[in-house]
Amino acid sequence: MRWVIGLMAFMWATFPAQATIYFFPDTNPVMAVGEQPKWLKDGRGNDGYVSVVSEVIPESTCTPLSSRGFWGDKKTQLVLSVTTSGFSREQVSNEIPIATFDGRDDGSECTSLSTLPLNVIPLTLLGNYSTFNPGKLAIVLNVKSASNSSQDYIGSAKLVLGAAALVMTGGAASAIGGIAATVGNPVLSEAQNRTNNLLKGMANAKTTIPLSWKKLRSGLHTVEIPIYSAEGTLKDAFPDSSDEAVKTLQKSTQFNRTKLFTVRLTFNYVNSLFNPGSTGANDMYASDSLSTSNVLNMHAMHNSLNFMQFLNDSSPSLLQIAGVAEGYALSNACSTGFVKLKKLGLSDLDTAIVMKSFIDEAKGGGDWYANPQMVKDCFNQVPAIQAYLEELYGQSTPVFVIGDVQDGVGKAYKRWRDKIGPVLADFRRALTASQEQREVLLKFNQKKDIQLRFSQELQPWSRESTSEEATPSAYPGVDLLATRRIRTIGCFIYKDPVNLAPDSPGAYFLMEDLAGSFWLGNARLSSRDEDGKISTLMVASMTPDWANYLASFHYPGGECKSILGRYRSSMALTVVGRN
Repeated sequence: MRWVIGLMAFMWATFPAQATIYFFPDTNPVMAVGEQPKWLKDGRGNDGYVSVVSEVIPESTCTPLSSRGFWGDKKTQLVLSVTTSGFSREQVSNEIPIATFDGRDDGSECTSLSTLPLNVIPLTLLGNYSTFNPGKLAIVLNVKSASNSSQDYIGSAKLVLGAAALVMTGGAASAIGGIAATVGNPVLSEAQNRTNNLLKGMANAKTTIPLSWKKLRSGLHTVEIPIYSAEGTLKDAFPDSSDEAVKTLQKSTQFNRTKLFTVRLTFNYVNSLFNPGSTGANDMYASDSLSTSNVLNMHAMHNSLNFMQFLNDSSPSLLQIAGVAEGYALSNACSTGFVKLKKLGLSDLDTAIVMKSFIDEAKGGGDWYANPQMVKDCFNQVPAIQAYLEELYGQSTPVFVIGDVQDGVGKAYKRWRDKIGPVLADFRRALTASQEQREVLLKFNQKKDIQLRFSQELQPWSRESTSEEATPSAYPGVDLLATRRIRTIGCFIYKDPVNLAPDSPGAYFLMEDLAGSFWLGNARLSSRDEDGKISTLMVASMTPDWANYLASFHYPGGECKSILGRYRSSMALTVVGRN
């Protein structure tokens, strides 16, 4: 027995001891700054997104994990992973494998590399920051190794990498990052959890990259971290603790170490999901990507639903509620939408775009934006978002709508309203002029007469002739209107489709004179500007049926209601007088 012990002692002293292999990252990453867009430089948060893509670049085509020694090769498994903290969508408990190296077959030979570019931080909102609170962010690179272990660490890590390859980032994220896969997806959560627990059994050498929102806004583009290996024996001066040995190797350059590969983290920044190449709201105004259809059909961030489905995913339908809501009800509907979009981590600019498009869809078009009160009801609760809304779409400016013009929908109606309203409002102003009414009417109609006609059941108007008027008037229609002393006109409706004709629209309206008489007017506008504003005016008797018909329409304001009230009062007095 003594000779056996002696032989072993001789061999131990004669041949090299079994080598201990250490894998570790450099503690001094190389950082590079790229182009710094103005919006990124000047912004203070919630105004864009960042994503981070990892790549593992081997130092050479052959990456041996160990050298061949007397006792044979180590069965080495190596897993690179990252964890993040401080980012909006980070999951602190999740460790994300980014590459695996399997040296169990031929550890001293070229090791198979399993890696692909991964979006380790999916598109994430750039957070708010200040001088006193710059934001505490960090990315930790873990270099995990195991030798001669029966546990298959590589297989578990590859499962996550393979699943990640199947879960492509949707919508704008894949186009922005240009990556092959993403992690952090709920589909991967079970595989990630299993892998996280398993990887805890591996030796870990790591380095922490401290970051801040301010640092990102300086235009940080890449961070490169070299990964090294070093081999020691029982005769080396390494401390007993493996962790202490790694720390010593990371701090000192006196030991031989081999650079195996470099982990590169690339930071990408975008101002908006809907136009990733834009430099801000002013650069997006004419973009086709801002159409209601394009916006609402885009997939919501990190979600399988598009924005329309995401906002309208419960009952009662938010779209239907917003479609009929005004005032406080509209504020509540918009508040619900803002809360939903905030949970997505959407920027203020993109929130303005999505909510504007959603209300456009709910209201049947963008006309609501011409109502400053509606815009205020919806967006006043979120001043930062409202500022982007006005920068992108302009301030809400009311379209001048004459109160006496009936409400309606459709392009033909809007064209009619915008033309008829101002003309009849000016006509009313001329008819009710207190002095020189004839001259005011002629000026209104550009020195052209108005052809005045009367229905068969109505006695045509007449005017008393004087000795000074021996010759016929050049403006008989205008003269009759001037002498009739019209008090007001109102209740402008189109009634017949022919009145919607774009070249010469027409309108029915109620007329009242100072004597308390009422008529129904039907004016036709001139097809050419040189022919005056109004070409013909048909006057008919006013009846209770017409009063009911005119009252059946909704008018934004004006004098229609008061004129109808006076007409009905006059009819009631007539009935009483007869009795």
